[in-house]
Amino acid sequence: FFLDLTMKYLLSVATAALSIGLTTAAPAIVWKAGSSPASPSHISEQIDTLSLLDATLNNDDSAAASSTGLSAVIFLVGRDADGSEGLVSMASSGKLPGVQEKHAHADSIHYHVDGVESSRTVAKDARLSGGMNVVEVALDEFHRKLASLAQSEQEEESVEDAAVEGGKKVNKVEQKRRRAISEADVLIVSVTDKDNAAAIDSSIVKAIDSKVVQNVILSSIRSTDEVKRSRRMAVVDKMNKSARSASAGRRRRLDEDNENNNDDGNQQQEEGVYYVNMTPNILAGILFFFMFVMVTHLGLSCMNMIEGQDVYVKKLPAIGREV
Repeated sequence: FFLDLTMKYLLSVATAALSIGLTTAAPAIVWKAGSSPASPSHISEQIDTLSLLDATLNNDDSAAASSTGLSAVIFLVGRDADGSEGLVSMASSGKLPGVQEKHAHADSIHYHVDGVESSRTVAKDARLSGGMNVVEVALDEFHRKLASLAQSEQEEESVEDAAVEGGKKVNKVEQKRRRAISEADVLIVSVTDKDNAAAIDSSIVKAIDSKVVQNVILSSIRSTDEVKRSRRMAVVDKMNKSARSASAGRRRRLDEDNENNNDDGNQQQEEGVYYVNMTPNILAGILFFFMFVMVTHLGLSCMNMIEGQDVYVKKLPAIGREV
């Protein structure tokens, strides 16, 4: 009952986000290997895909797992035939019973993830966040990758040698594709409503239970209406920024024109202005200099006129009889 209630809550939140016109209503459920919280963390704050992948992939456990297994497997549920979000409709119709059972063991649930427009954009963000090898695969390629990781190197080579169809070897394109998948650290599995719902559910559960997968992310590509609204908002934001920059440029040009006009006006108002060789301040400085020279000369002359005693006697006259 609790699991059904939680899934219904997830559905109601996503439906409410769509109804009020939010452009970041793509949900995402994250499972981490070795993490068994009592209950998942419900996060309603807006977060972009790059930040979500950066927080999930850039940790010590993911780095260690990338050398021996898969750092992450990202399941992206495509849009429905009418362009609406596919994960909500699949969860509400009960097509993912295994995911509902694993829902309580999730590490975190994000209700507003921005930037989930396609598997290509998610792959780009995954490469930017972790710097790992990211490959977009289908369900059958995902199962082959898990099987190859579970086998030893010798068994894997035998499987590759046995990959012959009708007595012909696999072509170079297929070999390159398999090599890229074998070297991948992050797999992005794209599924649609046309795929078998039971196969999708079992694949997600298998990835969660696998020991070679460190992180599992289940998300959905945003609906067509949300993407259109997001792009319209981006265009409007860009136009507003352009208008603000243009108005700022016009204000700067008007200020410069006003300053030039003021300078021209100052140059034209020259009535009653006379140019002289000496200002009152300069004349006062010169007069003060001459006064200082005269006073100094007078003082030195007076000091030279003072004469000292030139007659010396053995006995000085009595007081009062100096003359």
